[in-house]
Amino acid sequence: MRLEADVAGERHHLAVDGMPGGLAVTLNGRPITLDARPLEGFFISLLIGGKAYEVTVEPDGDDWKVQIGIEAHKVSFLDPLRLAAEVEGHSAGRAGAGRVSVPSLMPGKVVRVLVKAGDDVEEGQDLVVVEAMKMENAVPSPRAGKVLELKVAPGEAVESGATLAVIG
Repeated sequence: MRLEADVAGERHHLAVDGMPGGLAVTLNGRPITLDARPLEGFFISLLIGGKAYEVTVEPDGDDWKVQIGIEAHKVSFLDPLRLAAEVEGHSAGRAGAGRVSVPSLMPGKVVRVLVKAGDDVEEGQDLVVVEAMKMENAVPSPRAGKVLELKVAPGEAVESGATLAVIG
């Protein structure tokens, strides 16, 4: 999975791949091997290079609040698929015009679908909940409109970038 994140105004490039015994992460071109274990609530235990960290990761609107010890960081993941869809929608002649595909931001399992085809939705309204690494992540509508298609159902596995719904 390839991600781009903004932390305190700095852009970081991440590549995350599963491997036996942990995750292979490349951060800004530098490989890091880590082991991540979800704990209760928003807590995660990380082992990086033999050093242990207890981290909390919780949603904060469209962003994430990541706390390591007493240091708190706001992390924004930049979604190139969503940005491309918004540009496509705007190029139809007016802001919000056209169809916009809503992608999964990560691989996981669909645990809830909160809307049905034909529903009117507001920008930012949660559409689908995807579970990844034992954390539930709500996927919001990128704009106001009508749900034209739902491409998933509860229990389905999805890959990062898979279309969950289409908003028109």
